Amino acid sequence: MSRWLTGLLLIPLLMPVQAEEFDFDISRYEKKPFEFSGHLEIKPEHRYFDQDSTLFRLNFPTADEQPSSDDRYSGVLELEGLYRSGASSLNFHAQAAAQHDIYGGSGNADVFQLYYRYSTDTLTFELGKRALKWGTGYAWNPVGFIQRVKDPSDPELSREGFVIASIDYVRSFDAPLKAIAFTPVLLPVTNRINEDFSPEEDINLAGRFYLLYRDTDIDLLFLTDGSRSGRIGMDFSRNLATNLEIHGELAWIHDQARFILDEGEAINIRRQDSTSYLLGIRYLSAQDMTYILEYYHNGSGLSKNEADRFFNLLDSAESTGEVAAFENARNIAGQAGFFTPNYMRDYLHLRVSQKEPFDIVYLSADLTSIINLQDHSYSLVPGVNYTGFNNIELRLRAALNQGAPHSEFGEKLVENRIELRVRYFF
Repeated sequence: MSRWLTGLLLIPLLMPVQAEEFDFDISRYEKKPFEFSGHLEIKPEHRYFDQDSTLFRLNFPTADEQPSSDDRYSGVLELEGLYRSGASSLNFHAQAAAQHDIYGGSGNADVFQLYYRYSTDTLTFELGKRALKWGTGYAWNPVGFIQRVKDPSDPELSREGFVIASIDYVRSFDAPLKAIAFTPVLLPVTNRINEDFSPEEDINLAGRFYLLYRDTDIDLLFLTDGSRSGRIGMDFSRNLATNLEIHGELAWIHDQARFILDEGEAINIRRQDSTSYLLGIRYLSAQDMTYILEYYHNGSGLSKNEADRFFNLLDSAESTGEVAAFENARNIAGQAGFFTPNYMRDYLHLRVSQKEPFDIVYLSADLTSIINLQDHSYSLVPGVNYTGFNNIELRLRAALNQGAPHSEFGEKLVENRIELRVRYFF
């Protein structure tokens, strides 16, 4: 009998000895009463201004201040933690941020989340400030009825929540309908609580009904009439293959207020129903490259003609040479949400990311683009991430905004910028 065959037959005899040497420390998997984590971030940026853009003229209206670029430095400290006792827990998430740029220094500190949770096998009760994440979209969430809007150029950034009270009931089945969940949510608005949700004081009722049916996640969502117009929606997500997922959202808003600039350059409020929707796919290739592609229709956004009227309003105010006229035009445009991200109707979002390009471990590279399908302007954001140092993440990104005059990305204040973000996790 050969030596290798003798060794093979001896393996079963050796296994009990190996099992005795195995050390399983169950305390590593027990939930601790306290959990605490966070990160510290610094981010220097160099920004090149588009001196021909409308937003540049709004920010620097006088001829004696026409900078071509500036350096911006920002720092962020985020802290998260919880205290657990039996079925109860107290959770918090806070952020402090500061920055210095051509306008000077500024800073703020906010509690993003602070809430009490009580959980049983089927019920979860939450009370306090909570950041909900409704919707299946990566860059936008039309059904995010009671959450703050994402930054589509960096959608994974933390967001502040609202003060709510909610109950989540979950039940599972051994059937094609595998699980259901119902989550009613109360969101009060007063002059001291959730005042930035809406100026209209009310106690708002929202809810989500979740279904897991034949491996498809489905949500039915609503927000009743109150501080904001009533709305209903649905979303879904399904894996068509192990490396291909599709998702979508549909939202209908009843009697929503829209700010329209008429031919006489007077702003009017029109109330009308609007429908928004999103459709997207996520694909992972054999080369470990991830593609995310989403189309978004913003039913309450501006048409191309409506956006042109705001640009003409700002141009005509500038032609007067009077700062007061310029300020008035800026206030009108700001009231209509003209300076918020993606204020028009139709957008395409594409993100391509590659793990360990050129076999460089701990490195990833990505390219993100947002295209305004109405005026054909776009932003392009290439970047690389490196995580090869203990508890440190490095991200280097550039951003390019391109477009014709009177287009969304062609009229941005910043034409190009480059940034380095350093995060230390603890």
